[in-house]
Amino acid sequence: MAKTMYDILSSKQKYRRPFSSGDDFKYFMENRDKLGKFKRFSELYDSEENEFDIMRANILLRGLENKILFEKEIANIASHGKIETGKFILTLKERIIDQPYYDAKGVKIFIPFFSVALNQIYTNEPEKLLSLPYSELEHDFEDACIDPFDTYGSELFNSYFTSLVKIASSKHATAFFYYDTNTVYIINDQGRLDCKFVLFDKYMKKPSYTHMMERILPFVEAYFNNDRKATVDALLEQKLISPQMHKLLEK
Repeated sequence: MAKTMYDILSSKQKYRRPFSSGDDFKYFMENRDKLGKFKRFSELYDSEENEFDIMRANILLRGLENKILFEKEIANIASHGKIETGKFILTLKERIIDQPYYDAKGVKIFIPFFSVALNQIYTNEPEKLLSLPYSELEHDFEDACIDPFDTYGSELFNSYFTSLVKIASSKHATAFFYYDTNTVYIINDQGRLDCKFVLFDKYMKKPSYTHMMERILPFVEAYFNNDRKATVDALLEQKLISPQMHKLLEK
């Protein structure tokens, strides 16, 4: 099978910091046993060799961490006796203020595997979680789970759940940059990976890592315009690949 442009970039990459040495991988390995709570995503448990799947798994795991914290704090606040609703909500928000979330058009999604409506109950009507049927969600929430990637799309990765930095969007996909490994991910509307560009190849003696966002944008725009030649040319012009790699990709 002929190698794609993306395969060649990956196979000829310059030495980079291994993904396995970073915080995202460490978090995944420390918490992946909890993926058993998500039967539809159980395959993500075996994602040690797949950077993008680890990022997807971590979104679920960080969301689960939020869910547990919410329920713990709601119970703690309620244990002090009857409290006025507004004060209850304010106290809860103070305790979860540092937790990661996704901004869905002004609505903070702390638990990405739950719907917008259910997230709003956790943040704006927390006392409902103290009685049925919502109290059952603490231990039995599988039926309430949604596919967060289908539901929230590529923009879910443009959140505090990941370390990705958004570059630009097209009608059906979004480009993100991951600084730790100098990789650009093109993520589609279903929150799945279309392709990735591994920047800086082994033929480059002294690559420059400055002003990355400005340099990445031209080739991303060419890619979204479905112009392969312009994409490859922009990679060279922005010194993200070497002349030798440019020749390989032209072939």
